[in-house]
Amino acid sequence: MPRKLMEEPPLMQEDNQLSAIGAVEQRIATLSEQIVRAEAAVQQWTDANASLSRSAAEARAKNQGMGRNFLGGLLGTKFRGAMRSAAAASNASIAKEVAEKRANIAEGKRSAQELLRHLKAQLAEAKHELKALTAKPHSQARIKTVKAKSASASLDLLQKLKQAHDSGLLTEAEYEEKRKRLVSEL
Repeated sequence: MPRKLMEEPPLMQEDNQLSAIGAVEQRIATLSEQIVRAEAAVQQWTDANASLSRSAAEARAKNQGMGRNFLGGLLGTKFRGAMRSAAAASNASIAKEVAEKRANIAEGKRSAQELLRHLKAQLAEAKHELKALTAKPHSQARIKTVKAKSASASLDLLQKLKQAHDSGLLTEAEYEEKRKRLVSEL
């Protein structure tokens, strides 16, 4: 089967090209939105860690004040000692709880950062693909321009060849030989 019959018509190729470009642009937009959400998630995990630190510090400070108020002065040393022991136990409990929460926060933040890296890699691929898709028409256009210039130059040469033949500068055999070569280059 001749090659020309197997190729898609230029308009179909252009439509397919535009469709592919549109799909990649849509994917880029979607990935960009997902990246914004992933960055927000990373920030939320960071904020959660800071909030946990503040609340733990406040709870420990509250515990430190246990037994140091007016009542502690009235009830004496044993009461203050018992309150300090209770505060130490409470601080240990707070520390354990904070450590567990920090581990969860760290895992969540790691997951969000990993997702963000993955999305950014996909975005880079999509942008590269878009660049490749949009570069093709330019190179095809350049090829068409070169071919058009070549065809135009060949037509000019054919005209000059005809003039040379008509003016008697070329024999019939020379004219036919050169004409066939130029026509085959078209």
